[in-house]
Amino acid sequence: MNKQPSKESLKDKVKGIFGLGSPRPPSKQTESKPSEFIITLDILKELHPDCGLSNRIRVANHVSDLAKAKKFEEHAVEAVWKAVEDMLTPEQPPEARHAVLLLLRAVIQGQGERLGPMRAFFFKVIRDYQPSNEDLSDRLEVFKALTENGKDITYLEEDIAGFVLLWMDIGLTADFLHVLVNLVKFNSCYLDQNVSVMVQKICLLCNRTTASTDIEMALQVLDAVVCYNCLPSDSLTVFIITLCRTVNVKEFCESCWKLMRKVLGTHLGHSAIYTMCRIMEERAYMEDSPLLRGAVFFVGMALWGAHRLPALKNTPTLVLPSFYKAMWCANEMVSYEIVLSITRLIKKYGKELQVVTWDILLGIIERLLQQIQSIGSAELKSIVFELLTTVEELYEQNGFHGSSDKFFSLVEKCADKRPDASVLTLISYRAQSIQPAKDGWIQSLHRLMEKFFRNESRSVIRIKVLHILSFVLSTNRQLYEEELIEVVVVPQLSGIAEDRDLAVRRQATQLLVDLAESCSTHHFTSLLDIIQRVGDTHHFTSLLDISEGPLEVSERDPTAESPMEDVRTAIRGLLEILQSKLYSLPASHASRVYELLIGHLQLHYKSKYSSAVACSIRLQVFDFLLMMRTDSLHRLGFLSKDGVLRFSPYCHCDMGEPEKRGSEKKPAGSVSPPAGSPAPSSSTTTAPSSSIRTACLPYSPAFNVLLQCLKMETDWKVLKLVLDKMPWTLQYKVLLLSSPCSIDQLCSTLCSMVHTVTERLKKTPDGFSRTDVQLAVVPVLTAITSYHNYLEQARQRELVQCLEAGLIYRCAKQCVVALTMCTVEMPDIMIKLLPALIVKLTHISATVAMASPMLEFLSTLVRLPHLYAYFVAEQYVSVFAISLPYTNPSKFNQYIVSLAHHVISMWFIRCRLTFRKDFVQYITKVGGLCVYTSSTCFLRHFPCNHSLLSLSLFSLTLLSLSSFSLSLSPLSPPLSPPSLSPLSLPLSLPSLSLSSPSLSSLSPSLSSLSLFPPSLSLSPLSSPSLLPPPLLSPLSSPLSPPLSALFSPPLSPLSLSPLSPPSLSLLSPLPSLPPLSSPLPSPLPSPPSPLSLSSLLSSLSPPSLLSPLPSLPPLSALFSPPLSPLSLSSPPPPLSPLSSPSLLSLSRVCALML
Repeated sequence: MNKQPSKESLKDKVKGIFGLGSPRPPSKQTESKPSEFIITLDILKELHPDCGLSNRIRVANHVSDLAKAKKFEEHAVEAVWKAVEDMLTPEQPPEARHAVLLLLRAVIQGQGERLGPMRAFFFKVIRDYQPSNEDLSDRLEVFKALTENGKDITYLEEDIAGFVLLWMDIGLTADFLHVLVNLVKFNSCYLDQNVSVMVQKICLLCNRTTASTDIEMALQVLDAVVCYNCLPSDSLTVFIITLCRTVNVKEFCESCWKLMRKVLGTHLGHSAIYTMCRIMEERAYMEDSPLLRGAVFFVGMALWGAHRLPALKNTPTLVLPSFYKAMWCANEMVSYEIVLSITRLIKKYGKELQVVTWDILLGIIERLLQQIQSIGSAELKSIVFELLTTVEELYEQNGFHGSSDKFFSLVEKCADKRPDASVLTLISYRAQSIQPAKDGWIQSLHRLMEKFFRNESRSVIRIKVLHILSFVLSTNRQLYEEELIEVVVVPQLSGIAEDRDLAVRRQATQLLVDLAESCSTHHFTSLLDIIQRVGDTHHFTSLLDISEGPLEVSERDPTAESPMEDVRTAIRGLLEILQSKLYSLPASHASRVYELLIGHLQLHYKSKYSSAVACSIRLQVFDFLLMMRTDSLHRLGFLSKDGVLRFSPYCHCDMGEPEKRGSEKKPAGSVSPPAGSPAPSSSTTTAPSSSIRTACLPYSPAFNVLLQCLKMETDWKVLKLVLDKMPWTLQYKVLLLSSPCSIDQLCSTLCSMVHTVTERLKKTPDGFSRTDVQLAVVPVLTAITSYHNYLEQARQRELVQCLEAGLIYRCAKQCVVALTMCTVEMPDIMIKLLPALIVKLTHISATVAMASPMLEFLSTLVRLPHLYAYFVAEQYVSVFAISLPYTNPSKFNQYIVSLAHHVISMWFIRCRLTFRKDFVQYITKVGGLCVYTSSTCFLRHFPCNHSLLSLSLFSLTLLSLSSFSLSLSPLSPPLSPPSLSPLSLPLSLPSLSLSSPSLSSLSPSLSSLSLFPPSLSLSPLSSPSLLPPPLLSPLSSPLSPPLSALFSPPLSPLSLSPLSPPSLSLLSPLPSLPPLSSPLPSPLPSPPSPLSLSSLLSSLSPPSLLSPLPSLPPLSALFSPPLSPLSLSSPPPPLSPLSSPSLLSLSRVCALML
């Protein structure tokens, strides 16, 4: 084909001058002729309509392939187009049109730089294609090829905008949108007039389509419009609505926010905020929840979000009313977004918000709380409650500047769904207004208790309310106690005993106890009734299985004791109340509490409670009851833990006739009262006049409960406490005898316990045995002996027999002490049982532990001659058999050895004269007293112990004297108690001599009296005298004063040892003791007159010793400092000077030793 030169149009020339047109084609000289492909006439003929459609389609496809690979010669494109132009008519079949469109696409792609004005021609072919709605994809592909995907619109500038609008109406697809994005980016200036329409159509596409690809491309187009063009203001509303809806699609949320942020950053930013607020407020959009949600999201994120725009000057106060109006239609999605937005606002800027803003926020929160009631969404409820928590945290940090009352009113509306910490904050806030300065504060307290105590189930909240009630009571009790108790306490806590919450019951009970302790009005009875119901509650038995027994259940389930903690609190509180009410008015309060405690203990034994807590309750109550004391005025008091005993001026024990019971049985003579009992007073004989200021608390109910404990208690700790403290209580006779307390029954119970109690005890320590019970029971029995006038004869006998039975166990020491008391207190019973008892005592081994009680028993018994008046030789021998082992100084201490010598001496001089000869042989044979023939024997064990030496020599003297006297007069009449028959004997012994000048010059009477046998001689000493003056003093008087007059304080029946080292004055120590076989230089002169033995024995047995002593302290109390078994060699302290420093009568010496 020949090339014809073409003339350029004027328009093309102008474009060429300004560089807008296509570049000029290269000159012929520069063209590469070999690279061009020539369209021959044969090809054109085959494309002619006469060749048939199928042939033409085949050739068109072939030319398409050539166009892609080869460069056609000049004007070849026009020639080909002319040949196939008719194939695009609507009459042609689709395959024909498809082939032509493919040919155009191939020609444009392969020959694009040579097309020039043909681009505009091909563009018109695509634009005017008929039918316009067919072959859209092929046409779009041609357009994309023609514009290089929208980047190059050379020769198409004037018509491109209209084509875009036209195409958006007929084929708005993702591919076209992709081309449109490039058109906006690279050729936005040619689209200015039509951008508004384009934006609207794109937004319409976003709102209608569901294809994510179309939405993505539409957003890209809008982004390109915002970035590379100017978004028209008339399109702002539709643009914002589109983004507000599209942002609800999760995958496009971020891209929508970025696009909106770009818009808000332009000059349209404030207009966009205004538009979104108007959308939230208009009724037309109330049902469009995605739109409202998007608007709320964009406004919140733009103004106070993580990527807020500082250029926007809209304050939260301006936009929050729109949020509030957006909630008129209850929609979960919108409400959820509003909660998120204002939560973000409060967390970031809560401390900067002012009161007006907080009022709006609280209004929104109130509307949210209303909506969650109807919507019922769990997620919405959760996030709303988190919002409340955020505000509470701000309140606790003092960053909340809104109305606290309004906020906590909102919290209170949903308090049942709020966490514990939130409700506790609410209660603390409400408590601030509960004060007398506020009007209706008592009613406010009542409402608080009604809502958060009675109608609440959470323990921590109810306990918090109780703490507030306790605080209010403590601060306003003086002025408003009656109103508070009447209006709040009693109505709210009256049913606390039936409450299922243990912690609440315990706390409420403690509150009632504290209130009752200081309450002195008539409301005290109401408070005490509530406490009583708690103490008697059925929680004791809620976990007990009657068939299995309480103990087994409590062992099986370790939590079985937990429901009784409130009961323990109640009982402990009653104990505190009683201890307080004893010393305050009205006294009837103390009487009522006392009755409740007794009734509670009775309930324990009636229902057989045996859990650990029940036992601890009994332990506390019994410990308290056994601390009850009374004085001579019959006033009751309690011994505090500090040991302070204080008596009540208002409460007393009963002073009726029960104290006089048994007085008819009381024998003549004096009976020693129990140790520690108060002195009798005239006020104890008559009952005090009844008065409203005093109350009577008889001990008999407590005594009966103690008897129940002794009979039924299964816990050893409780039983041991009662047994340990009961002796101290028994010291106060007025306490027990002022009311009908059966001492006889107590004694019977204690005696039977020794044999039966171990069978019922379940909770005992390891190694527990019957001996432990005996050790605890014997002290009580000992104390009961002072009540012998209130015991039947049979009971007294049972008591003594019980003590006798304990002699073979570890409690033998206590039993001997008790039997000593029985000899003093119950002589009528002991006189019949003593012979057998003495024999039983011989079976007890002589040990250090048993030494003191055994010797004190014999020392006491020797002063009661009417008890052993009918003793035979067997009993006397038993006494000596008991005492002799304790004279061993290598085994026992100074006190025991001294007491043993004393007991032997006293029993010897008290026995019948007919028995003495045999007893001397028995004592000297068994005891070995006569082997002490030298003082070195004593000094070996007790160096410088003159007192023991004196006593030993005195015992030896008595035995020698008695033996010698009996040998002179073997037919002497026996001693007949209670007095000794006189016996005159010549007592001069010329064979005895004393070498010491001081001894020979003592007295004529002493010189004429020799108490030593002829075979005994004393060697001279370097000291002034060998023996202490009391032993060598003359008999100045045939009768000594009473023994009790020599002791201060008086000796008690439990400590009857007559020999006390401080009672003997000591001389200078003995430097040396030569053998007794040394000759004496000169004998003593003969006595001027004989001395009868009866006068000597009379002086040793004064009439005062024949009657029982009133009350004597223990012997150990006479020693100061007390004697220790390890300090046997230390000399006793010197005695204060007596009337005569050098000489004392022998009777006085004997009395001192007794």
